[in-house]
Amino acid sequence: MTDIFVAGHALIEHEGKYLITLRSKNSDYKPLFWDLPGGIVKAGESIYETIEREVKEETNLDIEIEKVIYVYSNNDQLPVRQTFQIVYSCKYIGGIIQLNPNEHDSYVWFNYSEISKLKTIDFLTNLLREVKTPKN
Repeated sequence: MTDIFVAGHALIEHEGKYLITLRSKNSDYKPLFWDLPGGIVKAGESIYETIEREVKEETNLDIEIEKVIYVYSNNDQLPVRQTFQIVYSCKYIGGIIQLNPNEHDSYVWFNYSEISKLKTIDFLTNLLREVKTPKN
């Protein structure tokens, strides 16, 4: 039987640039790939609560969640696991970035078009290919 998960991710915009985080070299999944802050929805938690919690845990930032801009079905761990990843456009509200070293080694603020030059995790690669601007 396949375990099904839902994950929420934040494409955080601040002054025309977007926050991208580098997965830890010690990560058990896709180490040293660039990613967006986010994670798996916990039982009883809304996707908005998940995104706010994960962004705070991973970056220490406060955000405003705007709207869904992309949905991706991650099939690379089938038949054991399938994850549906939902990306929301978000606005930076405040805070100073403090990365959780268990999850991320680095971060950058890039223009949307610059992100595609990085070695990105699958859902982010596809988002960049399919969504030409996050303001759609």
